[in-house]
Amino acid sequence: MSTDVSKKTNLNVKIDTNLKNEADLVFKDMGLTLSAAITMFLKRSVDDRELPFQPRVTTEMDQALDEINSGNVESFDSVEDWEEDLRKYVQS
Repeated sequence: MSTDVSKKTNLNVKIDTNLKNEADLVFKDMGLTLSAAITMFLKRSVDDRELPFQPRVTTEMDQALDEINSGNVESFDSVEDWEEDLRKYVQS
């Protein structure tokens, strides 16, 4: 494959600044530039004619299940204890 500069083009994409900065750090840890990572993504998409990952939407239910699976839950000895704790979050 030729790396002739005349056969390259610029791709301008607007993304959230924090997302870009975080991605830069992640790919730097992998020894990649953001440009190289995007090129890899595009090449894999073209070769496979599909996305190189399964898209997903994270719902509130997914987040709740993740919290449960990670042990990040509160427990109460009784319904009364739960109701008392809940009152802290309800405005009078």
